[in-house]
Amino acid sequence: MRILLLTPLFAALALPVAAHAATPLATERAAARAEVRAVRAEAAAAVTDVGDADSFGRNVRFIGTMQSGLLSLAGDCTPDPSAPPGPDDHCVTTAPAPLPTPFHIADVGRVVIPARAAHSLICHWQTPFVVYAFRNPTGVYQPNARFIVTPGYTIQNEVLNDPSLIDPATGLPFGGHYDTALAGIRQSRSLQPGEFQTERENATRVCLGGIISKQGLIGMGLSDAQATEFFKHDTVITMRLDGQAQLVDFASIIYGVRFVGD
Repeated sequence: MRILLLTPLFAALALPVAAHAATPLATERAAARAEVRAVRAEAAAAVTDVGDADSFGRNVRFIGTMQSGLLSLAGDCTPDPSAPPGPDDHCVTTAPAPLPTPFHIADVGRVVIPARAAHSLICHWQTPFVVYAFRNPTGVYQPNARFIVTPGYTIQNEVLNDPSLIDPATGLPFGGHYDTALAGIRQSRSLQPGEFQTERENATRVCLGGIISKQGLIGMGLSDAQATEFFKHDTVITMRLDGQAQLVDFASIIYGVRFVGD
C-alpha cells in the first residue's frame, strides 16, 4: 500500500477534490495534481531572484553556428595564386610603420536562426582563432604598438520593421535591424627597436545576458508582446569585424560562434 504524505498546503489543496473522489486512486491523482500546481506556483515566485525569469528552468538547445572568413592584415595583399581567397575572406594592407591601420569589414559571416528555435534567449559561445605579430622596424623606441579587434553583429528580424519602434542607439526607426557588439581583443605595448613578438588569441567569450534576450528587447523599447513575437520569426545574424593595428607586422583573424537558445 502506498502512503501519500502531504504538507498542510498540499493537503488543503487536495481536500475539496478528495471529498468527491470515488476511489483511492482518484484521490491520489488529485493530490498529485495539487502538488504540481503548488510547486509551479513556488517556482514562479522564486524566479524573480534568479535574474532571468523568462529562461529559468528551460533546456538549452543548439540552434546554429557561424564562422567568419579569414581576415588578414599584411604589408602586401597581393593574392597567392596557389591559394585564392574564399568568398568571405578579406585582406587589409597595413600602413607603413609606425602609422595606425584602422579596418572595418561589414560582412564576414552570417547565420539564420529559425523561427521558434528559442523561447526568450539566444546565447553565444564566441571563440577567436587569431595569430598576429608586433614588429618595430623604425630603428627607434615605439610606445604605441596596438592590436584591437571588436566583433560586431547585425540582428535582423521582421518584428523590427514596425516604424513606431525607435532604436535608442540611433533615435531612428530600427528599419528591420539593430547592431550590437561583443568583447574582442585589445592588446597594446611598447616596442624596442627591431623587436618582433608573435601572439595568439583563442579565449572564448561565453553568454551571460545573451546576444539577444526578451528582456534586452524590452529594454530597447519593444513591448512584452513584441519581444515575445520576435522569437516567433527567423532571425538573421551577420558578423562584422572592426579594429585597429599599429606596428603589427601581420595578422590572421577568424571568429567562430556557436548559438544556443532556451
